[in-house]
Amino acid sequence: MKTYYQKYKLTINLLVVFLLGSGLFFVHLQSPFSFLATKPILFALLVVSIVLLTINTVPLPPKGNSLSMDSAIFLATLFVFGLNLSLWALLASGVVYSLLKRDIAWWKHLVNFAMYALMITGAHYIFLWTGGTIGYLQASNLLSYLTTLISYFFINILIIGVFFYSMNHPQLIQEMKSTLQKSVSNYAITLASALLLALLFESDAVLGLIIFTVIILLVSKGFKEYFYLNEEINKDRSYRQQILNSLPVGIITADDKQSNFSLNTAASCLLNLTGQEITDVIMMKVPPAFNSSFWEIMLSKRICQNVKVRYSRGGEDLRLLVSQSVLHDEDQNIIGRIFYFIDITETEELEKRMHQSEKLAALGELAAGAAHEIRNPLAVLHGFFSLMKQSFTKDELERYQVPLLIKEFDRINAIIEDMLLMARPGAPRLQETTFKTIFEQIPTLPDTNENVPELKVMLDDTKVMVDLKQMKQVIYNLYRNSREAIKDNGIITISSQKLNGKYQIFFKDNGTGIQDEVKSSLFHPFHTSKETGTGLGLTIVQRIIENHQGSIEVYETSSKGTTFLITLPLSPQQ
Repeated sequence: MKTYYQKYKLTINLLVVFLLGSGLFFVHLQSPFSFLATKPILFALLVVSIVLLTINTVPLPPKGNSLSMDSAIFLATLFVFGLNLSLWALLASGVVYSLLKRDIAWWKHLVNFAMYALMITGAHYIFLWTGGTIGYLQASNLLSYLTTLISYFFINILIIGVFFYSMNHPQLIQEMKSTLQKSVSNYAITLASALLLALLFESDAVLGLIIFTVIILLVSKGFKEYFYLNEEINKDRSYRQQILNSLPVGIITADDKQSNFSLNTAASCLLNLTGQEITDVIMMKVPPAFNSSFWEIMLSKRICQNVKVRYSRGGEDLRLLVSQSVLHDEDQNIIGRIFYFIDITETEELEKRMHQSEKLAALGELAAGAAHEIRNPLAVLHGFFSLMKQSFTKDELERYQVPLLIKEFDRINAIIEDMLLMARPGAPRLQETTFKTIFEQIPTLPDTNENVPELKVMLDDTKVMVDLKQMKQVIYNLYRNSREAIKDNGIITISSQKLNGKYQIFFKDNGTGIQDEVKSSLFHPFHTSKETGTGLGLTIVQRIIENHQGSIEVYETSSKGTTFLITLPLSPQQ
C-alpha cells in the first residue's frame, strides 16, 4: 500500500484537494436566483473582471513572479455579499477561463477551481468565527478582515506545500519559507485592494467594480512595460558585463559620487582577490604594505598611461602595465574613473629572450669567425710546442716553460671550443629518457680539486625529451660553476619534481651565493666573477635549455648557497 501511494502520491493528493474543494463548493452552493434577479449586471461584471484580472496579472521581479488580483475580488465579494455570490462567481469565471485557455490541461483547471473553493470557504468560516458580519465595511470588522486574509493566505500556502511534498521536493522547508516571504507583501496588497473594492461596492457596486478593474488593468499594463524595460536593461547590463569579463584586461571602475566599485573577471583573477577584498582596500584609502606601488596609483586617482609596476600574487611576481583615466557621462561630466591593467610578464620575458637570442646570434657569428681564424695558427703553434716537448731535455723544458705554454694553449683551445658551442649549439636530437639515466651514464664529474664536494642526487624516473649529449654538457657546466663557488665541506644536491605539466630540476650548492649586482647579468656571455673561466658556461647552459623549449633561472641565492632551477616540458606520455 505504501509503495502504491509513493508511486501515485501526486495524483492522489491532487485528487484529495479536488474532492475536498468541490465537495465544499457543492455543499455550500445555493440557488443563484436571488442575486441574479436583483444584481444580474453586477454578477456578469464580476465574472468578466475575475477573468480579466486572472489573465492580466501584475508582473513582479524576479522574472516569473506575478500578482493576481482576482483574490481581491473574491474577498471583497465575500465581505459584502456573502459566500453564495462568491462561489457562483468562481464557477462562472472558471468556466469562461477554461474556454479561453483551452491549451491548459483540463485537470489543472479543475484543481485550480478546487483550490479557490477551499480558500474562499475556509476564509468565510474564519470571517464569521471572528465575529465578522456580511455587509458593507465596518470598522468593528477590521480584525475579522485581517484574520480572514491570513487564513486565505495560509490555506493557499498549505495547498502549495502539499504539491511540493507530492513532487518529493528536496528542499521542501526552504522552499516553503521562500514562498512565505515572497507572498506576505503580495497578500497585504490583496487585503488593501479587497477593502478598497468593498468601499467602492458601498457607493455604487457596478461603477465601483468597473473603476477597480480598469485601475488594476492599467497598473498591470504599466508594470508589464516597466518589467519589460527592466528586463531589457538587465540584458544590456549582462551583455556588457560578459564583454568585460571576456577581455584579458583587468578593469576596475569607480563611481566617485556613490563610492561604488565594480570589476571584471580578469581583474579578480590577475589580482587573486575577490570583489569585496578589492573594495575593502579601496575604501581604506591607504595603500597596503604589499604591492603598494600598484595600489598607490589607483588610490591617488592620478591619470596615467602604461605604467609598469610589479605585483606579487601568491609567491608569483607579475609585471603589470597599468593605466587610469576618467569616466564621463553623456554630458561630459566626470562621474568616476576607469582603472585597467594587463599582465605583461610573459611578454617581457619573451622580449628579453628575443633580445638575448639576437645578441647571442650576432656575438656567436662573430665568435665563430674569430674562433676559426685563431684555431688554425693555434694548431700550428701547438704542434711545434708539442715537438719541442718531445725533443727538449728536462732542463730545456723547464728553462723555456714549454709544459706551461702547452697548458695555456690547451686553455685557449677550450675557450674556442666554448665559443663555437655558444655560437652553434646545434639542434637537439631529442630522445625519451630520464635525468636519472643521464646521471648514471656519466662516469665521474670532472674535478681536479682535492676537496671534492659531496654529491646528492635525488632524481625520479620522470621521462623527458632531451638531447643526451647536450644535457650532459649542461650538468658539467652547472657542476663546475657550483664547485668553483664552494669552499670546504661542500655539498651539491640535485633533485627534481613535476609541477603544472612541467619537469623541474633543482641544482643546489652550499657555496657563497651570488651578489645582487651579478645576478642580473649572470647569463650574459663572457661575464664571470672568477679569476679563471671564460664566462660562457652559463650562457651555453641557457642556450641549450632554451633550445629544448625550457628555461633556467636562479631560484634562490644567499650566503648559504645558490639554487638553479631548470624547467623542461614533460614527455608527451607523462
